[in-house]
Amino acid sequence: METFEQQITVAVVDDHSMVAEGLSLIISAQSDMSIVGIASTVAEALLLVEKERPQVVLMDYHLPDGDGVDAVAQILARWPKTNVVMLTGGGTKDLLARSIEVGCVGLLAKNRPGKDIIAAVRSASRGEPVLPTDELASLLGRVRNPPKQPAQWLSARELEVLQLLAEGRSTDDIVRDLFISVHTVRNHVRNILFKLDAHSKLEAVAMAVRDELVTRGENI
Repeated sequence: METFEQQITVAVVDDHSMVAEGLSLIISAQSDMSIVGIASTVAEALLLVEKERPQVVLMDYHLPDGDGVDAVAQILARWPKTNVVMLTGGGTKDLLARSIEVGCVGLLAKNRPGKDIIAAVRSASRGEPVLPTDELASLLGRVRNPPKQPAQWLSARELEVLQLLAEGRSTDDIVRDLFISVHTVRNHVRNILFKLDAHSKLEAVAMAVRDELVTRGENI
């Protein structure tokens, strides 16, 4: 098995014990990942994140004491570097759109194969967007309007970076494709998020595809 120098710490928030335990088993089996805890309510989730500061949180949106989207908002207000993936399983499109708007880095169906769950956690740990193409297409009309700046304020290079993000390319991929440094890519992403008034790469991609600034890739 491939070995990794640094562990990706993950917290699972779901009130269905079988789902939470199943996700935990899949993640714990990876040499580069570790589960720091499981929570079944919003209150438990906040305490868990406060104590463990996981890199990635897999968050259900139906919890006994509240809305998972509101829980994400509270988490990101206190610990903004946390990467949250909303677990989906029949929620309304408006709720999924709210997940994007509040700052989730991705959406993941609970019934996805283990390999997809692992890939999603690895992408989320880097802040990369996690969203199937069909989900994104259905959400475009529900993503908020308007961006902070007119779309034409995006530079040609920023549009290139945004297009690669829409194709599901990672930061490392963009570095190789455009022959620029990681620092430069991050600066471009920071500018894109500011100009589009987006909370995450995921929301920026959804807004850009909706407004036809870029074309949607097969991996997003």
